[in-house]
Amino acid sequence: MLISRFAPSPTGLLHLGHAYSAFLTQNLVENNSGSLLLRIEDIDKTRCTSDFEKQIYRDLKWLGIHWNDTPIRQSDRLSCYSYYLKKLAKKGLTYGCDCTRSDIKRALSAPNTPRKNSNTTVYPGTCREKNLSLDNQNIRLNIVKSIAYLKKNTLNFCEEGTGPNGESGTQVVSLDSLAKNYGDFIIARRDINTSYHLSVTVDDACQKITHVSRGNDLFYITPMHILLQKLLDFNTPKYVHHPLITDGHGHKLSKSKGSESILNFRESGKDLETIKSMLVCNSN
Repeated sequence: MLISRFAPSPTGLLHLGHAYSAFLTQNLVENNSGSLLLRIEDIDKTRCTSDFEKQIYRDLKWLGIHWNDTPIRQSDRLSCYSYYLKKLAKKGLTYGCDCTRSDIKRALSAPNTPRKNSNTTVYPGTCREKNLSLDNQNIRLNIVKSIAYLKKNTLNFCEEGTGPNGESGTQVVSLDSLAKNYGDFIIARRDINTSYHLSVTVDDACQKITHVSRGNDLFYITPMHILLQKLLDFNTPKYVHHPLITDGHGHKLSKSKGSESILNFRESGKDLETIKSMLVCNSN
């Protein structure tokens, strides 16, 4: 059976972009007689609030989004993430990192070090050989050791939607390219002992997600999740990336930029059909 999920973060009010993703995911599930699960991604303790979480439920119900089973919260699953983090550590694939942003910036200013690409700042591996304790440190995944552990240099996944440049079908991931573009990425922050990458990978496996439906702005980080799946012996789901809803200037909608919320539209008198019409007009 097809199983997908909608996974908002209670760091602000839902906007049209969230509604668009929720509708597409629900349509995917309904068209395949599947199951839609709701996950609250609330590991960011400094920004997530219970009020925002409660409003998520109200907005989704008003939008007509129906989910199966009780929603899960990532904040309730920290021990589970810790379990899988320890599994990676036992395989010798992680290391502690005490670098500050300033340390990384200074390291990147030296000759012959990776530069910032269009997606992220590539970590130069400063702490890779320091043998720091994993306690109270950021924890990074050692990409070189991960490649050696898997004994392969390419991975693949099935894209049933479209990436930002029209990518679809079987996608072949070069681990050398992953190392070059992202370096040893953080899989556990010192303040929460997990990360977005680790948490969503573990949750998708534990919830038996068969199809990950999400915006195509996340397409290029998918290889990071595929790598973690292989290292943890998880199945790889199919991915259904979709276009984004944009504002009048063609920019992605964002909570941090104050994009108008579903709640504001409701309070201003707009009905559900109007919201759906706006989504059609603003999809990109």
